[in-house]
Amino acid sequence: MVDVPGHGKVVVDIAYGGAFYAFVSAEKLGLDICSAKTRDLVDAASAVTEAVKAQFKINHPDSEDLAFLYGTILTDGKDAYTKEPTTNICVFADEQVDRSPTGSGVTARIALQIHKGLLELNQARAFKSSATGSVFTGKAVRELL
Repeated sequence: MVDVPGHGKVVVDIAYGGAFYAFVSAEKLGLDICSAKTRDLVDAASAVTEAVKAQFKINHPDSEDLAFLYGTILTDGKDAYTKEPTTNICVFADEQVDRSPTGSGVTARIALQIHKGLLELNQARAFKSSATGSVFTGKAVRELL
């Protein structure tokens, strides 16, 4: 739970897939991932990023250099498996928007969905960018401990 200025207390997930990201459904911030203006999505994601950075310390088990939040990925909230793509937007670094669903972000989102029991190993899932409509497909092939 983070206190996000302008949005109140919001539950976020933090996952790693080559970089750490905060994940939250855009709906929890009063936005529709598919119809909201990009600027509004960027502002909301940036507010989440800043709130997480201010309220949590991120740790990486092997490298302190990787122990930071790279950005926030707003989702459509459709985390349970379906054959239809789930949509997201990745806002990272200095409010940059990835044109793709984001490779490290997709990896982190798959890890999160596996952890929550929403996706199984070797079950492919499609992820669509709300910015461009491009689609990535990914799957977890084994668990690392």
